[in-house]
Amino acid sequence: MKKTNYLMIVMTVFVVLFASACGGAAAQPPVESAPTQAPVQAAPTQAPVEPAAPAQTFAPACQAAASCAAPAVVDTVASDRYCVDKVPYQNIFVDDGVTFEVLEPDKLTCADNGTMVDGKRVVECHGTENWASKVRFTNTACSGASLQTGTGQCQEGLGYDAAQNCCAPLAAGDAGSVTITVNMGECAY
Repeated sequence: MKKTNYLMIVMTVFVVLFASACGGAAAQPPVESAPTQAPVQAAPTQAPVEPAAPAQTFAPACQAAASCAAPAVVDTVASDRYCVDKVPYQNIFVDDGVTFEVLEPDKLTCADNGTMVDGKRVVECHGTENWASKVRFTNTACSGASLQTGTGQCQEGLGYDAAQNCCAPLAAGDAGSVTITVNMGECAY
């Protein structure tokens, strides 16, 4: 035999052995066995359980988009006043959404004059010379007026905000409010 034929036979045997060694064993087809007995159903020992009432679901909590923080206003200084016709005035700068209430209206009058300075509204107060009066400022984001209670959509202590479809804390008393002293100076001229 020629050397090339011999080499070809050896190579063929080698390939066949290699292929059979690397290939897995042939899988056996699954065999279904017929059951020898009919399935037996066990008699129920307990009465069927009534489904429990579903847990009450509440509306989600509102995102804290509008912060419920007291307005950042402080007592005025008498020397910061300005005078018009011998009447002292003080300007107080507040953010949008802040309301005010003069606690001594016989000595002090305040009004939102419609002016904005550096993104803040100007509340203009004037009153009796050399007198200090109290004014309460409240962040309207803290107001529970728009929240519905007793709807069953929120947990206890929360109110339902229909506009945002969520639950928000009910404001308690003076939450989001601050009371300052407006010090009116003297008009010397």
